[in-house]
Order: sequence, then C-alpha cells, then structure tokens
Amino acid sequence: MKTEIRESPHAPPRPTTPSEHPARVRAPRRVDRAGALAATAYLVMAGFVTFGLWRDGARAVLVANPQDHVFFQFVLQHAVGVLRDGTDPFLTADMNTPYGVNLMANTVILGLGLPLAPITLLWGTQISFSVLVVAGLAGTAAAWFWFFRRHLVTSPLAAAVGGALCGFGPGMISQANGHPNWTAQFLVPLLVHAALRLREPGRALRNGAVLGLLVVAQAFVNEEVLLYTALGCAVFLAAYAAYDADARRAGLRPVLRGALVAAAVGGVLLAYPLYRQFFGPESFRGLPPGASAFGADLASFTAFPRLSLGGNPDLTKVLAPNDAEQNTFFGWPLLVLLALAVVARLWQRVLVRALLLTAAVFALFALGKQVFAGGERTALPGLWRPLGVLPLLESVVPVRFGLVLLPVLGALLALTVELVRSLPRQAGGLAPRRLGAALVVLALVPLVPLPLLTVRGPAVPKFITEGTWQRYVPPGRTLVTIPVTSAKHSEGMRWWAQSGQRYAFPGGYFIGPGREPGTAAFGPPQRPTDLLLAAVAEGAKPPKVTGRMRDGLRADLRFWRAGALVLPDGEPRADVLRRLVTDLIGPGDRTGGVTVWPVDPPG
Repeated sequence: MKTEIRESPHAPPRPTTPSEHPARVRAPRRVDRAGALAATAYLVMAGFVTFGLWRDGARAVLVANPQDHVFFQFVLQHAVGVLRDGTDPFLTADMNTPYGVNLMANTVILGLGLPLAPITLLWGTQISFSVLVVAGLAGTAAAWFWFFRRHLVTSPLAAAVGGALCGFGPGMISQANGHPNWTAQFLVPLLVHAALRLREPGRALRNGAVLGLLVVAQAFVNEEVLLYTALGCAVFLAAYAAYDADARRAGLRPVLRGALVAAAVGGVLLAYPLYRQFFGPESFRGLPPGASAFGADLASFTAFPRLSLGGNPDLTKVLAPNDAEQNTFFGWPLLVLLALAVVARLWQRVLVRALLLTAAVFALFALGKQVFAGGERTALPGLWRPLGVLPLLESVVPVRFGLVLLPVLGALLALTVELVRSLPRQAGGLAPRRLGAALVVLALVPLVPLPLLTVRGPAVPKFITEGTWQRYVPPGRTLVTIPVTSAKHSEGMRWWAQSGQRYAFPGGYFIGPGREPGTAAFGPPQRPTDLLLAAVAEGAKPPKVTGRMRDGLRADLRFWRAGALVLPDGEPRADVLRRLVTDLIGPGDRTGGVTVWPVDPPG
C-alpha cells in the first residue's frame, strides 16, 4: 500500500494502486528501468563532480575546505580502530593530548565510517572519503527519485529531475567541500516516508518502530540533518493539516501514537551515546564564536553558486560565509520557473501550498540572527535570533536551513516537469510542451555543477609510514608537530589519518570546550610554544631565544607529554623553523623527510 499525501478536493485525483487505473498495471517494470537509468546517471554525475579527488588519489586536498577534509579522514580512520582494536567509538585520546576529543559531539559519522572500514583498510582514508562523497550525492538523488515516484508524481522523468536537484543542487555541491556528513542525505527521504506513514490507522507500533530505527541510523550519520528533517516534517505536516481539516482530524491520533513509539525506540538506543555527547569528557555547549552567526544573504537566493556553469566566484565571496556554505544559491531562473508553474496551475493543490509555506519558514530561518542584503548588514533582525538561544538550537548554523529548501524545491520542480509533460503538443499554432521543456532546461543549465576544486598535497613522510617515529616516541608519549597541529597546520592529523599509524599528538582541528564554562571553541586553548611556532610558520620574524622561552618550551612539552618534536621538510618555512627549534632545544636528526628532536622524559 502506498502512503500518499492527500490533495484538496479541487485537485485532480491520482490513483493509489494499479487496480484503480489499468494504464498503471505495467508501471513496476517501467519504474525499475527508469530507476536503474536514473541511478546510473546520478553515479556518472557524482564521478564527474569528484573527479579531482580520484585524479590526485591519496594526495588530493580540497581547496575550499582542507581542514574539514582532514577531519573526516581522521574519523574514517578512527572507525577502523573501533572495529579492529576496540577503540572507544565516542572519544579519541590520540588527538588533543592530554585531554582528548569528544567525537560524538564532533560528527563522528560511525554510521558511515564503520561500513566503509574495509575500503579504508584496503585503500586508505582518502579513497574512502571519495567513495563517501560519491555515494552521498548519488544516493541522495536516488532516494529522492524513489520518494517522488512513490508519493508525488507518476512521470519517471519528473522524479529524476527533482531527485537530481535534491542530490546535486547548489547546497549539496557546496557541502561536498569537506562535509560528507551533509551530502550523505539518502536516509532523509526514508525518514520523511516513515513520518508520512504514521498517519496509517492501526499501525502505530510498526510504523513508529521503523521511524525510530531510522532516527537512530541518521543520528550516527549527522544529528544536525536529523534535527532539520524533524523540523521540516513538523512545519510541513502542520501546514498541510492547517489547509486540510479532514487530514488533520484523521491523522492526529495515529501520528501521535506512532511518534511516541518512535521517540521510545530512538530514546532507548541513543540514550548512552547522547549522554556521552552532552555530559561525557570534553563535552561542550553551543558553537564556537562566529559559526552561529552564519546566515544567508537575501541576494544569495537568486544568485548562482560558485561551482556551477552560471557561478561568479567574486559574487559568491560577498554573499556566502565561505565556499562550503553556499546553501541558498538557487538562481533566479529556477525560482521564476517554479513561481510561474505555481501561479499557472499548481496553487490549487494543498500539497503545493504546504510546500510553499515550509519553504518560506526555512528561508526566513536561513537568514540567521541578522539580515544581510548584498553583503551589507541591514537594520532587520532575523527570525532565528530568539530561537537560536534555545537548547539544541544553539548548536545550529542558520545558513544550513537553506538545505531544507532543496528537497522542497525539488518536489516543486518534479511537479513542474510533470505539468509540462501534460501540456498539449500543439495549441493554436504554438507548441506548449516544447516551450515548457525549454524553460525547464534554461532554468537548470546555469545550476549544472562543476568539479570540486582540488590540489595535490604533500605525501606522508616515510618517517611516519615506515614506523620510524616509534623509535622516538615511547608508549604514553606524544609526537608534537612543528607547527603544533591546528586548523591551519593539520599535518600531524593528516599523517595519522592517512597512514593508520596510531600515535598521539597535541592540538588538532575539532570543536571542544572553550575557556569559559559552557562555551565552545575550535581546538584547544593555545599555549606559548604553540603561538610562537604558528606565528613564525605564518611569516613572523623569529624572536631572539631567551632562557624564559626555553623554560616555556620545556613546560609545554611536559604538558603535552612529548616524546619528540617533528618538522616536515615540506613545511614552507622549514629552514627558519629548524633554526629556531635548534636554538631552543639543540640539533635534531634528519630522517625520512623530517627533522626530529627527541625530548627527554619529563622530570
């Protein structure tokens, strides 16, 4: 039995089973062929978008977001340790020594990393990362294709076009720059499908349990996506119920019963992981300063994203927080096309009105706490300002609400394509169907995605890959990179992730507790040696070494439990840093592509 969204009495009825419409008896075979063709096209497109990741192999680095690229390689390698060594799945002690990092609060993606562990073991984290991005983009498009065919349209072409926008739309390509947890949204259509099935009377236990299990699965992919999906479903169902009194009366009780079952199943299975996330070691509240202020610019809704045929890199720099958060760049042709379709034929449908109301709510949320237009701050406060201080919602990046708009626009696009296919071929000397098809093509061509920008980074030094580091770092001690590992200088983290060598290191790129209780920050508070080495690496003139500086270095090395300091030969200012560290601690050893300084055991 299909669970479909009821339409208003004014909309043309649509069949729900093959027996109600003889022409649809052969539909399953047609759907299978169409589904296979759509899935193949999506895979080809995903391969095209990720071409640079495959071309450069293990040394590929995403230009737009190298730090998150490295972080997700780290958690993919961490998943291997969970399966092979019994490592704590929710906390790592290898990064940010001596404190560690709460990975459950940092998107550990165990739901993706554990299934990909064999690939990670065989071919490394970079190949595993590339597979994840391809599977996320293509899988999300295919899942929405399935959903639209089941609930929304009868035309496979309409479902395929709508699914393509959901999987390869502007926000998804933008998030592919280092955020594979956001591109892996293939569970979202299943969650929405399960939520719609809660309306079925007498099946609250089964439908609620299925929804609860899907919630658990999505929580181990991306909790933020789960939150947005829940909010999106709530707004849409409330809007639909407001327009359709019959649906409201018929669905209220079964929906509430099923939701309670889902909450019970999800609550039981997620209780311990969530406890570790919010109350375990290295837990925190909210987001680091700045991230919670990321909002969409009003002008971005009609602009094209950078990685598209119509993109303008100079404009996107003004209208987006960064290249990985271009979530509301839909382009004016697509918005005009959908507006024409709604005004001409679709407005009478309750479904469309509910979709439009949902889009309006999340567009306002995406503007964040302060409205900007054309890169300039306006006097208008954002709708999100009073909501962004509430528990859970304080951890939301508002501009990402633009991603909720993508499946809404995908649904409207699928309805528009089906509408075009229903137009007559000829009418009064015109060709309405051809004209409509041309408008669809013209609206979508500027949004066709371009490949992700990548460069070929340095190889992991032989000092790491051949295990030479173990001669310098006894058990219980750490390997300190120069500069100390951070968002800007992530070599120590990248070596760990790509080599599979299980050494501990201070610093890292992650979110952890801030200096003040109840706050969050990127990375740990920097220590004097950390600040000194980073400043020199970034161009500062090395200071004259003093006894006080040497004492500070020794204190920091004791704090980090350092076994050795290591400077890669490929560091841009390696010669300058080598002289500085030699003045501080004495000469080091050149071996395996690095200079290494052994550190005496702490006294």
